[in-house]
Amino acid sequence: MHEYDKALVEDRIHLEQIKLLHTSIPSLLLVNVIVTLALAYGFWDVIPHQSILLCVGLVGLMVLLRGGLFLAYKQNFKESNLKYYRLSVIIGSAFAGIIWGLIGILFFPATEQIYQLYIALILLSMTGGSAFTLAIYLPCYFAYAPITLLPIAAYLSTFGDNFHISLAVGIVAFLIALTIFNMKVNKNFKTSLALRFENLNLIEQLKQQKDEAERANFAKSKFLAAASHDLRQPLYSLSLFTSVLDETITYPKVKKIVEQINISVLALNNLFDKLLDISQLDAGVVEAKKKDFSLANIFDKLVSNYSLEAQGKSIVISWPQNYPSVHSQEDLLERILRNYLSNAIKYTVQGNITVTCGTTINKTGKSQVVISVSDTGMGISTNDISEIYEEFYQISNPERDRQKGLGLGLSIVKRTAKLLEHDISVSSELGKGSTFSIFVDAAEHDVIESSEDSPVTQLTKLANSALVVVIDDEESIRQGLENILILWGYRVISASDLEQAMVQLTTKDLIPEAIISDYRLKDDKTGIDAIRAIHKIYGENIPALIMTGDIATDRLIDINSSNFQVLFKPVPPMKLRSFLRSIPS
Repeated sequence: MHEYDKALVEDRIHLEQIKLLHTSIPSLLLVNVIVTLALAYGFWDVIPHQSILLCVGLVGLMVLLRGGLFLAYKQNFKESNLKYYRLSVIIGSAFAGIIWGLIGILFFPATEQIYQLYIALILLSMTGGSAFTLAIYLPCYFAYAPITLLPIAAYLSTFGDNFHISLAVGIVAFLIALTIFNMKVNKNFKTSLALRFENLNLIEQLKQQKDEAERANFAKSKFLAAASHDLRQPLYSLSLFTSVLDETITYPKVKKIVEQINISVLALNNLFDKLLDISQLDAGVVEAKKKDFSLANIFDKLVSNYSLEAQGKSIVISWPQNYPSVHSQEDLLERILRNYLSNAIKYTVQGNITVTCGTTINKTGKSQVVISVSDTGMGISTNDISEIYEEFYQISNPERDRQKGLGLGLSIVKRTAKLLEHDISVSSELGKGSTFSIFVDAAEHDVIESSEDSPVTQLTKLANSALVVVIDDEESIRQGLENILILWGYRVISASDLEQAMVQLTTKDLIPEAIISDYRLKDDKTGIDAIRAIHKIYGENIPALIMTGDIATDRLIDINSSNFQVLFKPVPPMKLRSFLRSIPS
């Protein structure tokens, strides 16, 4: 510990000692009054009344003075007055010691030994009883105990006979033993206080470090949110214009260039989607809504999506033959398995990938389905296994090649599995491959999936040329949306804010049939405000879509609580078209 810290701890110990001493002062003063009155009554017929009245008066004066100081302490305590408080308790203890030392002399009868023993016993009791309290702060003890007992011990020794000398020796021996004992008590007390304050100081340092880490994490999230929004806007404009080009250009050479642009846009889109997944999980806007379902639906999509990709690298994927039912959230579990499969394909140069669905019993006796993805790739070293779930951590990608991903996939897996309360595990051997597993609670009963069309399929059957209101303060995005919507056959009202949209609607006497709005509009307005305003005039049954590039926690929570459909920029044209096709004819 640094010298500065030691001095600080020492001051805190002294302050705590003084506080504890002051809590005992009222009881000590009360005992002083009671014992003094009892002595006055017992010795009234034994010693001169003047001596009794003098001692009673001195005790009364001490009680008044110390009581006044105690009240001043209680009413106006300031840590800066520590030296004053220390001095007052030391002087108060010394004053009490002088009075009781005087009582020992004045109340000592010359001839009656029973009263001599009585006053000696009273002084020993007063010293012993007070010493346990005064041991908290040794200067008070030394200001009180010796001054109380040594005068009567010295007076007893003047008698010269064996009885009085032995009594004097006994009192001195008691004082020595009491002093040694109280010094040990004081040392242990101060040590315990020092440990307490050092621990509190350590806790405070840890809290500060935790706060600093949280501030750094918040700053990172804030930066990512700002960067995501500002970069998504032009990226979305680019994707809209390339979509228009893709649907209108027929020249093969130009179309090939547009396809390459689309590939680059898709890569950027994937990057932002990963950042969005992380931000949504950190923001707490993703809630686990678990239910029983069959794994067949998930694996139908996985087989369709990843088999061709694996074949392109001459990798064979072995899929499970049976798909049990589980208790989880389908889309979140699918997200985890997609990350597992993407990594397996990415890090396997040749060989095969095996996906299995097994059953096991966990420690609590609950039946679980173990879904594992094993590859024959490069494997992971023991040192790397502890790091792979960290954000942006990648194995064998020091050059940060974007084609190898961002290093966010397994971080998303960890957060999503924690949200779903599913355990995950990884085993690997360097140069031979890895196995990633997730343990999912088994469903109570097997679930038979319906063969009816999914909502998305049903939506694609609907088509019309409805009037769509587009609100976005980015002109390039408005222009891009307007171009592609007109290309799809829709009528469009395009505006930078609610006021412009309402002017066009009222001037042309039009009724909107769909609303598409950016979340963040100018003048601190939001798309949620704009949609609610339009709903208030034209009815709440008008389909509405919020589009945003924001991943800031507070905005994600606001969007989630609005209950409006939301798509994150850059919005793939097919998702936008699916929304529009849900509009009734």
